[in-house]
Amino acid sequence: MSLVSHHTVTVEWGDCDPAGIDYYPAYFRWSDQSTYRLFLAAGLKRDDLSSGQWKEGTPLVAAECAFKRPSQQGEKLIIETRVEKWGRSSFVIRHLFRNEAGEIAAEGTETRIWARKEGDAQSLKAVAIPEDARKKLGG
Repeated sequence: MSLVSHHTVTVEWGDCDPAGIDYYPAYFRWSDQSTYRLFLAAGLKRDDLSSGQWKEGTPLVAAECAFKRPSQQGEKLIIETRVEKWGRSSFVIRHLFRNEAGEIAAEGTETRIWARKEGDAQSLKAVAIPEDARKKLGG
């Protein structure tokens, strides 16, 4: 059973476009925040910075979001986040955005890989997801 995390955000003035509705990049920021909170709920660090520089973590390789209804300033959205699909070194995280009445405002996915690097970004390589991390996230 996948671990499920719930995170609430308030649509702020800066999250809206001139029409007063939520501007789509906010959903990608909220998705990233929700992934971070999912890892915290599992007792995991999403990225290892213990050496002072990034060496291992879960970079984003794809993201998408389908918008079902507009939200506006002051509205609260509850984000439900879980790992939906596992690969050897990749995994897909699903985010479901609901308003307080339970209506779906948007749904999206992030595809991430477990990766390591030894030097600059060119040395980045996908590696097998550690079994401990997979278990903690419900895989």
